[in-house]
Amino acid sequence: MDRQQMGLRGYVATMDEDILIRKDYFREDWPERKWFVKDLRNVLSEDNGRIVTFNEAGRMTSITYTYQGKQGKKTNCTYASNGLLSAFVGEGYKVTAKYNGNMADINVYAETKDYKPSVNLRKADLNTAPYTNVYPFDLKCRQELGEDGLVLNSNYFYVDSMPAKICKYDYNHMNLLMSERVEDYTSGEKEITTVRYTYDYRGFLTKKVLHSRALDETTTYENNELGDCTKMTVERPYGTVVYTFEYVYDSMDNWTVRLEFEDGIFDNAAVRTLTYHKEPKEKKSAVKEPKEKKSAVKESKKERAVSEKKADKDKETDLKKAEKERQKAEKQAAKEAEKQQKAAKKAQEQQQKELEKNLSKEEQKALKAQRKAEEKAAKERTAAQKKAEKEMAAAQKKAEKERLAAEKRGAKEMAAAEKRAAKERKAAEKRAEKELKAAEKGKK
Repeated sequence: MDRQQMGLRGYVATMDEDILIRKDYFREDWPERKWFVKDLRNVLSEDNGRIVTFNEAGRMTSITYTYQGKQGKKTNCTYASNGLLSAFVGEGYKVTAKYNGNMADINVYAETKDYKPSVNLRKADLNTAPYTNVYPFDLKCRQELGEDGLVLNSNYFYVDSMPAKICKYDYNHMNLLMSERVEDYTSGEKEITTVRYTYDYRGFLTKKVLHSRALDETTTYENNELGDCTKMTVERPYGTVVYTFEYVYDSMDNWTVRLEFEDGIFDNAAVRTLTYHKEPKEKKSAVKEPKEKKSAVKESKKERAVSEKKADKDKETDLKKAEKERQKAEKQAAKEAEKQQKAAKKAQEQQQKELEKNLSKEEQKALKAQRKAEEKAAKERTAAQKKAEKEMAAAQKKAEKERLAAEKRGAKEMAAAEKRAAKERKAAEKRAEKELKAAEKGKK
C-alpha cells in the first residue's frame, strides 16, 4: 500500500486520478492531434476516479473514490509497528490485521446497510432512506509472512471454520511475485487457479499466464524505458485483444496522461494531477566538521556509490544467470518432449508391427507396397524441397554477385568521372592562370 508499488516516482503527496471515456460525438481521429491532450476534459466524459494521499515515507494514508467529478467514500489506512497494514476500509468491506512474528491474523468484514427502525423496508425507497453502514464478520484469514513482509500463504475461512480460499505465493531473489496458486471453495466445489509471471533483467513484467478450469489466458507486456506498459496483448482461446498505451509525463517521470487503445481504437484516457512533498534535506550540524571527517564522509559516499554500482551489476548478472537457467530448463524440457515423442513413435511402430502379424500375406504385401510408396513420395518431396532451396540460394547468390558487380562498376565509373573532372578542373585552373599572367604582362 505505498507509492512505489503503484509505480510512482519521487515524493508524491497526492494523486488525483480520473478515468475519462468517449462522448457520443467523439471523433476517432483526435489522438493524432496532440494539441487536444490539454482539452481532454472537454472532449471526453468523466467516469470514475480516486484521490490517493501518501505520507512522507511513501505509505498510502487515504483513498477517496470519485464518480463523475463527485467525491464519494473516503477510506483511511493505519499501520502496525512493523510497518504493515493494520486497518483498511475499502469499497464494500473492512479489514483489520494483527501480527505475531511471521504470522498475521486478518479479519474481513462485509459492509451492509443498517436502516433505522422507523423505515418500512417494504414500502420505502431504499436509495434515499436513512441508514448507517455496519460491518458484520465475513471471513478470517491466517497469513504466513516472509522476512520482508511478503505474503507466502493466505488461508481464508468462513465463520464456521470451513475453508473459503487457500493461496500460495512464490517470489524471486528481487522479491518479485513469480507464481500464485489459489484453491477456491466459494462456489461449493474446489476450483484451482494458477498464475505465473515473467520479468526482464530490469524487473519489468513481460508475461503473465493464467490457467483455471473456466479460463486460459496469456498476457504479454511491452514496456518503455521507465517501465510503463506501452503494449499489452491478451490471448484467450476465443480470440486475442491488443491494448496500446501512450503517455504524457511530468518532470518527475510520472505519467499525467495515459491514452488507452483497444485493437487500435481509442477506449479511454486516465488523467492524473500529482503534488509532491518537499524533498527531505540532511540536517546540517552547527559544529564544523574537521577536514579529516569530511574526507572520511566523502570517501564513505564514494564507497557507497561503488557498492551500489556493484550491487546493481550483481543484480543484473543474477537476472541474466536466471534467464540462462530458464532457457536451459526450456531446452531440457524440449529435449525430454522430443525423447518422449520418439518413444511414442517407436511404441506406435511396434504396435503397428504387432497388428501386421495378424494380417494375411496379401494384406501385408499391399501394406508394404503402400509404405514404400509413401516413403518414396516423402523422399521425392524432400529432394524437391532441397532442390528448390538450392536454386533459391543460387539465385540469391547470383543476384548478390550481380549487385556487387554493379556497385563495383558504378564506383569505378564514379572514380573515373571524378578523375576526369579533377583533370579538367586542373587544366582550367592552369589556363586561367596563364591568361591572368598574359593580362598582367600586357598591362606592363
